[in-house]
Amino acid sequence: MKLLKIKKNSYLLLGLIFLISCQKTQKETFKFTKTENPFIKHMYTADPSARVFKDKLYVYTSHDEDTATYFNMIDWHVFSTENMVDWEDHGAVLTLDDIKWAKKWAWAPDAISRNGKYYFYYPVERSKIGVAISDSPTGPFTDKLGKPLIDNTNQIEKIGPEPIDPALLIHNNQAYMYFGCRELRVVKLKENMMEIDGDVMKLEIKGIENDKQNDGGFYGEGPWIFEREGKFYFMYSNGWGKKSTLVYAMSDNPLGPFEFIGEVVDPVNSPTSHGSITKFKNEWYLFYHNKTLSNNKYRRSVCFDKITFDSNGKINKLKLN
Repeated sequence: MKLLKIKKNSYLLLGLIFLISCQKTQKETFKFTKTENPFIKHMYTADPSARVFKDKLYVYTSHDEDTATYFNMIDWHVFSTENMVDWEDHGAVLTLDDIKWAKKWAWAPDAISRNGKYYFYYPVERSKIGVAISDSPTGPFTDKLGKPLIDNTNQIEKIGPEPIDPALLIHNNQAYMYFGCRELRVVKLKENMMEIDGDVMKLEIKGIENDKQNDGGFYGEGPWIFEREGKFYFMYSNGWGKKSTLVYAMSDNPLGPFEFIGEVVDPVNSPTSHGSITKFKNEWYLFYHNKTLSNNKYRRSVCFDKITFDSNGKINKLKLN
């Protein structure tokens, strides 16, 4: 009888541990409504990567801390909507604590879907890009690779001095990843989305040869690429000054060369510019960040506005004032 009682108590204890474990893995969500820009007001967010999966739009962001005095971000979040008005914060999809080989700087991410899985690409330590995988666009994502996908250690000439800001594209079943600060790179990925396929390549943007930082088509950081009516649009930031903004170039080929076109949007009130463009329910949207809520360049907030194109396929510049 005493043995049966011990076994019964053991099963109860195991059951309690299981319930606690389940509660810990359940992410808290927060629902809110967009009334104006910035549309995310309950936390600081930056570097929005907008993706449409099935009937929802998801925005993956970096996360500025409430008391940030530098870009010491520690996790990444995702937000979703079905109508661009009602939104849900699904919490952190990945944190630095989930990555054994990274210790700091959880910067601008991107995500993409392939073969029923979701792949989350993230830069860390200003020198590496990792990839995590999930069965859901809201995560949690798992670093199954267990090492960087891109690492410039001892190969700066090949990889570039600062491999950050990954941006993904799948075209004709071939996946591409664009990345880099000041020096732009692109690499093909294998179908498993967790291995590079071939050499890391430089990407040429014509018409920017004499442009300086914060002006014209100078390549700064934050690449984003999308396809529209057979053309590839390559958007990026042209610097880190008061006049810097998001600009773009176009090409008939995802590997370029690209021709510089012009500005996408007026300069925002933040020295960093990083954004994405996507189509959702027959409308095109530009996502970007500013510092309106905090007036602090290290505590940014994500915004979005509709954009349109002219008869030649060029982006009609978004006026913010």
